[in-house]
Amino acid sequence: MARLDQPGWSTSRAVPAFLALCVVLTAGCISSSDADNEKDKEAQPSVSASPSKSATLDPSEAAKAEALSAYKAYWTEVPKAFAVPAIEGTDLKRYAAAEALSKAEVTVANLTKNGRVMTGEPVVTNSTVTSAELEKKTPNVSVSSCLDVSNWKIIDKKTGQPAPVASSPVSKYVITSLLERWDGSWKVLKYDLHADQPC
Repeated sequence: MARLDQPGWSTSRAVPAFLALCVVLTAGCISSSDADNEKDKEAQPSVSASPSKSATLDPSEAAKAEALSAYKAYWTEVPKAFAVPAIEGTDLKRYAAAEALSKAEVTVANLTKNGRVMTGEPVVTNSTVTSAELEKKTPNVSVSSCLDVSNWKIIDKKTGQPAPVASSPVSKYVITSLLERWDGSWKVLKYDLHADQPC
């Protein structure tokens, strides 16, 4: 699977518009990024599952539920940032760190530079914890979901018209993500888009 931030990666591959945006704008408009890939060590408010749920779950299941709640919040904040485009004014830094946050910052910078925004939002379904290491010093979980980007469009900010991007027959595909718990808060650290695995 090609990395989103890999320079020179061809957009002729069958990839969804969101993936094409990240690759085209990053490789074509910014040769290097000052985005900070290091972990934001500042303490953040805890992301908690609802009391009614956690009261009936064992500790490991409660932790997984909290991770999935943070994961859902992450996908709520990403489209908010890309619609402005700006990280400020959103809670994205509360739910994303490291590579995931860096990629979002680079995408926001390129959208701004090119006078574009993203309208609509992705739909994330079937989010499942596929593995968990909750006893480690830094607990982590892996999550697999189905990501539907068919209603998430790249728009020219001045004209309001769709921006030209590489087309793809695939708009729903599997995405896998890694989350870690830092200071009591779950954060998405990185993700892999699997355009070859429609869902």
